[in-house]
Order: sequence, then C-alpha cells, then structure tokens
Amino acid sequence: MSTVFRLFAVVPPGLEKITLKELSQLGIQGKIEKGGVEFKGTLRDLYKTNLLLRTANRILVRVAIFRATSFPEFVEKVSRYPWEIYVRPDLPVKLRVTSRKSKLYHTKAIAERFILGITKRLKFEPLTTDEEDVGESIIIRAEKDKLVISVNSSGAMLHKRGYRKEVFEAPLRETFAAAMIIASEWDGSTPLIDPFCGSGTIPIEAALICTNTPPGLNRTFAFEKWKIHDPKLWEEAKNEALSNIRRCPAKIFGYDKDKEAIAISKKNALNAGMDKYIIFKNTSFPRTDIYKAWIVSNPPYGIRLSSGNIEEAYKSFGKWVRQNFKEAKIAILSPLKKHIDLTELPLQKITSFSNGGIRVGLYIGSIP
Repeated sequence: MSTVFRLFAVVPPGLEKITLKELSQLGIQGKIEKGGVEFKGTLRDLYKTNLLLRTANRILVRVAIFRATSFPEFVEKVSRYPWEIYVRPDLPVKLRVTSRKSKLYHTKAIAERFILGITKRLKFEPLTTDEEDVGESIIIRAEKDKLVISVNSSGAMLHKRGYRKEVFEAPLRETFAAAMIIASEWDGSTPLIDPFCGSGTIPIEAALICTNTPPGLNRTFAFEKWKIHDPKLWEEAKNEALSNIRRCPAKIFGYDKDKEAIAISKKNALNAGMDKYIIFKNTSFPRTDIYKAWIVSNPPYGIRLSSGNIEEAYKSFGKWVRQNFKEAKIAILSPLKKHIDLTELPLQKITSFSNGGIRVGLYIGSIP
C-alpha cells in the first residue's frame, strides 16, 4: 500500500481558489488554508503536482505536526520523525523558522534545537546553509505552541519553468500569467491576444495550457535527491504527462510596441518549445479581422510609462477592444480601479495579489 503524505501547495495569496481548481482537475481534493492549499497524496501525487500545477509556488511535505512548550520536549518530538527519508549527509539543510504567540519564540534557538533533534535520529549532524535553492529546505512554523515542520519537495520555486532566460522590464511571474488564463476560463480554441506582452509570459503560458504541456517538464526538483525517490515511478509520471500533450488549435498573439520586448518574447517562446503556436508583432493595438477573442494582458503601471501615458494606454486599450471585437473575454491586471474605469469595459475585480511588490487586482469581463 502506498504511503499517503500530508501535502501543502504554497500559493500566492489571492490565487488559492485557482490552485484548488487545478488540483480538482488532477483528481485531488484540497482544502484552502492560510498560505495555500492542503491535500493528501501518494508519492505519485507529489510528482504530479510538482510537474503539472501551474499556479503553485512550492509543494511541501508536512512531516511533523505536534505541540511543544519547552526545548527538551521539542528536541525529543523532532527525533521521532523519519528525517532520513529527506536529509542526506552530503546535502546541506536550509532552515526557515517563524514563531508567533508561542513559548518557543526565539527562532535561532528553535533552529539549533531542530538540528539537535534530527541529529539524534540520523546519527549524524547535517550540514547547514543560508544559500537559496541549495540542499534541502525545511520550514518550521510555531504558532500558539503548535509546531508544523515541512520539507520543500520542489526545490526552486515552481514559477521557474526554465524557459525564461531573458526578461523585459517588470516581468509578470509565470504562475500569475497562468492564473489569469485559468481564471478567464479560456476555451483553448478561440484566439488569445496579449497587447502588452513584455517578455511573452502570458502568450507562452497560454500555449503551454493549450497544448497541455507540463510546466515543470524542463527543470529539476528537490525530491529527486530523497531516499524515497522512485526513479521508475517518476519516469512513469513524466511519460503519462507527455502522452497527454496535444496540438494547440488556437491562434495566440503577443503584441508590444517595444522591439526589444518582442525579441525577448521570441527567444523565450523558442526556449519553451512554443514558438510555432505564437505570433509576436512589434505593434500597438493593430486592426484585426478576428471578431471573437480572449484578451489577457498585464498593462504597464508605472515602470514603463509616465502617469499620463498610463492613462492614455488604458483608454486606447478599451477603444481598441470595443472597435475591433464583436465578442471578447477580457482579463487584465491593474493596481488602480480608476485605470480600469478608463477602458469603459464591463470589468469586475475577482481577486488581488502582489506582483513585484505592487498590489494588483485581476479584472475580468466580456463584451457584448
């Protein structure tokens, strides 16, 4: 019988419902909690979620959950768990500790006692590091004397798909681009257009979704170094995902007025293997004979344009949509409702999240 793990998809605040929908489509029941979505799954499910989820940041294994009010109690309870599954003598451990309203409040002391506890179990003292994406990442959270200790199965954050070698100004994270497309309920056959494509992230993520290409296909994961890693099962999971890749019947367009942005977009699409599905053009709001489209975009808001030019960009965007399309589903990001109002399009905010340190709303609507 397969071991069932307590798993947790770390999700940017505001995207939890979208990730929950993704899990449901994979046949996995989840529950929204603070910081993400909790679910139970086998090793195969761990592989599938790392490989296939488009909107999660990381997949954690919740190894230990217990209460402790003293360090001797903490060390003893830590030593009960099978850390040998995740920690190796040759791989350093990076600890991230937080504490809130707990008797064990000193985070450095918690980290030191955790190392004592796992050393007691492992019979060797693991190496430690402060470097990002190096070795095994373990997260310790103390809240009201309840300790939750998790191991990061993903390694580097899942938005790092491996295709974006170059970026244009203020790039949109891949997970956010995918979330916009999923939230817009794109049908995968109607043309999709991004008139402010920047580094090409939205068109590329659209092509990955349309072709059912796994977003984690071209990267490595922390779980590949675990003692319980099953290379055969991992190959089966990847081969199953590969067998579900299909041709994309939809036309996907990326427009930008900046030549450098288009050059970068083309390179990134080529890296992703999606270049044959996307038409990039160095233009702003071109006339089109497409009467029905999904328009998904992240318009500039401060870095690429001055305040006056931003307002003009939103006005021009709204005018272009109204004049060129009989039917359109629109999904755009903006930090300011007043800019959305300038489009004169029937858009409603469905959620908000932080993009590059700026709080933005995701607005969705349709015409007619």
